[in-house]
Amino acid sequence: MTVPKTALVAALLLLLLALTVDAARATLLSTGPYDYYPWSTVHVYLSWFPPHAVPMNLMLLNVTWWKPEAIWFIGKYYVRVCGGECRYEPATIYVVQDGVSMNLHKVRRPHVIAEYIGWHIKNRYCAQGIAMVDPIKIIELNPTTQIWISDVYCLYRNNWFWLRLMPYIHDDLIAEGVEAVKFRDPEVFVDVPAAPPGDYVIPGGWYLDPATKRVFRIPGNDTAVMVELQRLRLRISDLEAELANKTTQLNATAAQLNLTIAQLNAALAKARGEAARLAAENQRLRAQLEALNATRVQLEAEAYAYKSQLESLRASVATQLAQLTAENQALKTQIASMNETLAKLNEEYTSQTAQLRHQLETWTRAAWIGAAAGAAAGAAATALALRRRK
Repeated sequence: MTVPKTALVAALLLLLLALTVDAARATLLSTGPYDYYPWSTVHVYLSWFPPHAVPMNLMLLNVTWWKPEAIWFIGKYYVRVCGGECRYEPATIYVVQDGVSMNLHKVRRPHVIAEYIGWHIKNRYCAQGIAMVDPIKIIELNPTTQIWISDVYCLYRNNWFWLRLMPYIHDDLIAEGVEAVKFRDPEVFVDVPAAPPGDYVIPGGWYLDPATKRVFRIPGNDTAVMVELQRLRLRISDLEAELANKTTQLNATAAQLNLTIAQLNAALAKARGEAARLAAENQRLRAQLEALNATRVQLEAEAYAYKSQLESLRASVATQLAQLTAENQALKTQIASMNETLAKLNEEYTSQTAQLRHQLETWTRAAWIGAAAGAAAGAAATALALRRRK
């Protein structure tokens, strides 16, 4: 497989992860290759594939005329194999387009026609080897060899070609399960890759709207979707006419709107001048606010320092107060002891004073007696001496 094909298959795998939805849904988001001409005024729906199909690289084996299924491919795909444990292993897959067989009632040389159709499939419709396979029935020959009876969508240039549409191109084939949708919208075409020229019915199947990037399905024998689409297109035409009628009214109000816009521009200029003045005032106030903030920060720092000093002083005063309280208590205890001692000393002093007073009185009394005796003796001696001198 070449590098571009590998990249495309990876992109398709991502697409399948994004589009894991039920095939019965009417519209589905879609990305991927599509043929779209943006310069064209014709709205084209392109052949697409079911969003639940799986990507696979296919190689054509043959187109048979002796089997119920005419178109056979071979490819590789990882399948789940369970023995002692379950794992994914590459398996050989024989892919058969369901519901397409040779028209043996019309073909005279079926082997030649089969080779002719096989050449077109191999070298035109499925030449790129990339396909989307939608299995309808799986026959397991062994765990790694299977037959998938499927709808096959080959990547043809930049579009998808459903092999069930082969009988619309080669009438030597017979198709089963494809109902023609008899619908013709002059503004909408369905582009089927490799479709024959001329007018032909639209087969039911999956299609892409490149304008909205949505995939939708045209059911067999049910044109309700396309009829509704046509009704909506007519409604759009009516709305476009109504829009054209209102364009004149819009143009009439344009002048008034322009005048209003001029007035608003003048008011806007005035408002801008006022805004400039307010911006200058705001700048001045911002500068003043920044200065006040700086002063506030400085004052908060000083207050914090004072608070720290006050807390330290309070702690010191509390310590000193506790110390002084303890010393005062000790002094009170000491004073009480001293008062008790003083009281005892006073009692002793009083007692001793009384004793001393009594003793002094005793001593005084004796002294007076002795003094009187001495005085008398002195007087006597003096008189005696005077007498002697005479």
